[in-house]
Amino acid sequence: MEQEEKRKIGVQHVTNQALTEFLRRQIPLLLEILVCVIVYIGNRYAYQRDQVLAERLRRELVDLEYQALNTTSDVSAKSKPSYIEEVVTANGSGLGTTTEPPFRLK
Repeated sequence: MEQEEKRKIGVQHVTNQALTEFLRRQIPLLLEILVCVIVYIGNRYAYQRDQVLAERLRRELVDLEYQALNTTSDVSAKSKPSYIEEVVTANGSGLGTTTEPPFRLK
């Protein structure tokens, strides 16, 4: 009985030593894997953040394009001859539309 206990303790000691030695040899590999995982997660979050920023900037660009289109439309509507004629007649200035054709200078 005593020999079996010593044998069990000896086997446990040998397996503990083997496990300890294995872990000691594998620590650089485990640290490298840990660093790679941390870098991967950091890069993934940075990529997602950049994608969200790009999408927000795309939406802002579309909004600005619509705003520019609207402004251009307003400017072209206000520069139409009919609108200008309405404004001139509403202000009561003596200007009017000519009925004679333009002269050609030679």
